[in-house]
Amino acid sequence: MLLALGGIFLIAAISIPFEQDESPQAKAEQFAGCLMLGIPLTAWGGWIAWSLNRESQVKESDRLRSTFFQVAKENDGCVGVMQFSMAANLSGDKAKEFLDERAKEFSANFDVDEQGGIFYRFPIKGIDLDDAES
Repeated sequence: MLLALGGIFLIAAISIPFEQDESPQAKAEQFAGCLMLGIPLTAWGGWIAWSLNRESQVKESDRLRSTFFQVAKENDGCVGVMQFSMAANLSGDKAKEFLDERAKEFSANFDVDEQGGIFYRFPIKGIDLDDAES
């Protein structure tokens, strides 16, 4: 709402110089007024939108990490792309990308099954995964 309202004021500011029935003094005052309202409203709306997007990304990251630790715990550290994709409700590409990042983070090994599926083996022996999730 703030972005839209700010945008309206900024568009109005752009159109003011093209008005032919206004004096230069009136145009300058209208232009300044539109900018004084448009810029703060647009900036405020943009900041709110950015904050909400960032919060959403953090929640999604937390959800994926929690799902990852749960799947790893249930399978003694052996996690497949399809398995994680289904558990986290992600596309296969995104699940593989996430697991590749965790493999680097946790120094995982890889296994390949007879069908060519990749399985990540995370070293979880002696680790309390309940503590790792928090």
